[in-house]
Amino acid sequence: MPLHTLPSGRRLRRRAEFQRVFDAGRRVHGRYLTIIASPSAGPDSRLGIVASRKVGGAVVRNRAKRLIREAFRANVGPAPAVDLVVIAKTGMAKASASDLAEDYSTTLRRMGLSKS
Repeated sequence: MPLHTLPSGRRLRRRAEFQRVFDAGRRVHGRYLTIIASPSAGPDSRLGIVASRKVGGAVVRNRAKRLIREAFRANVGPAPAVDLVVIAKTGMAKASASDLAEDYSTTLRRMGLSKS
């Protein structure tokens, strides 16, 4: 298995998991993304990504999802175990990887989930 994959245990996969985060989570908006966080039932933080067609075509949406996953991996998830749903915004198509990573960590910091 490649080193840079996100294991299935670190992903939100079912509709019910996404719905629980949407219903019980706290929402914070950033420039390129919106993060919804809810306490996790398991020991690890998990990530779910929503990229609608408003973001762009399939190529743009897949790039957005790759960049979000990389930002999640680079930050090693928030300190407490939480389930995160990240919603890509339309301006994300023009964002660089470093801009997105900065927006992700800033949004987590505003949410109170990041140490730095």
